[in-house]
Amino acid sequence: MQQSQKLDGLQIARAVAALSIAYFHSWHVTMLFPTGTSYPIPILRDYGWIAVDFFFAISGFVICLVTTSPHFAPLPFLIRRIFRLYPLWIATSFVFLELTRFLGRNERQTDAFFNWSLTLLPTEGFPFYDLGWSLQHEMAFYVLAAVTVPLFGLRGLIAALIAGLVAHHSMMLPWYFEQFFSYYGNFLAGIMAYLTYQRASRFGVVIPVLICAALFFVLPFGRATYPIPLYFALIAFLNIPAKSQIGVALGDASYSIYLIHPLVFAFIYIRLQPPLPPEWMQEPLRFGAMAATCLIGLLSWRLYEKPMMRLGDSIIGFVAGWWAARRQPA
Repeated sequence: MQQSQKLDGLQIARAVAALSIAYFHSWHVTMLFPTGTSYPIPILRDYGWIAVDFFFAISGFVICLVTTSPHFAPLPFLIRRIFRLYPLWIATSFVFLELTRFLGRNERQTDAFFNWSLTLLPTEGFPFYDLGWSLQHEMAFYVLAAVTVPLFGLRGLIAALIAGLVAHHSMMLPWYFEQFFSYYGNFLAGIMAYLTYQRASRFGVVIPVLICAALFFVLPFGRATYPIPLYFALIAFLNIPAKSQIGVALGDASYSIYLIHPLVFAFIYIRLQPPLPPEWMQEPLRFGAMAATCLIGLLSWRLYEKPMMRLGDSIIGFVAGWWAARRQPA
């Protein structure tokens, strides 16, 4: 499998994950209408949430690509991750903070809690802008990879994740360890996909999809079973035979779509005041909100995310140049 095709498959997987999560939350757009009058897609309505777990599996694969590079260095890696996650997280958090003037706040959503949530450090329960819980897991995983891989290689990262899973299932832990360790299996699914995707490529797309569908019944048995279908789903996307320009573009914008879609839905909810539109308008309204999210996400990727990532690269270049100059003999 060529590198470009592999990355195309990952980007399409990101796009599907982001859109699935957005659709799962799209009930916010129709919640003011009478119950039972909308017609959502059943599988996305009931199981779209597992796309967040799929994002974790994708991260496991991507971290393998990055950390096994001969040019991998922990500090530049972490700086890039910081400039990948934090700028958009902070911007969307402030937009959500403004929206709470109209939506109201719960008792936890204080200004002090907002400031703490911006750091993506652990919170017992959701952060101020609740989608940030998954970013907390992402950052913790990045730090774990940056510490373990340079010292012990990819095997060390796998061992650390397995140790966390064993601890989660065998002992009482403080809430922050319990919170993080419970998702380690999803990252492992991505790592296993990285280690086996070349051999698994002979199965193409159809067989992994059928296996994933057959394993879908394990979801009610708990999070410990999720990595199995997630592994096969990721293998299927990695083996997508043809490039989809729209899929790749939406994959590039998937982080923006993920963080922006609740803001779009909340804005529509605030603007929907009685008298409501006819009930038949619910599905056009839902898909219109999804389309607006995709458009804003694409603009956010091009006009905000990419410049922030370039800024991170510039800082890495400056630090590397400064360090090299200091090491030169006088």
